[in-house]
Amino acid sequence: MMPNDRMPSIGLGIILPAGAVYDCHHHWYSSAGALNASVRFDGGGYSSAHIQGEPAALRELAAALVDAADRADDWRAVPAPAVAEGVAG
Repeated sequence: MMPNDRMPSIGLGIILPAGAVYDCHHHWYSSAGALNASVRFDGGGYSSAHIQGEPAALRELAAALVDAADRADDWRAVPAPAVAEGVAG
């Protein structure tokens, strides 16, 4: 039998359409006194999700998302055959 991992883990994928609705009005203090915040995403129908954490963690996530979007824009500038052949970047 495989032993339990002490660190819980999760894999999650969310596909976001441009123009999605986000709600970032929720803030609260944890029992330890740390300020927390969340961003809720409404994907329409029954689809929704939220990300929550300390402000510093949300800023780190925001920076990573901006970096990912910038890199995608860079890839878009490369002609499609070069990307498909793996010769870009």
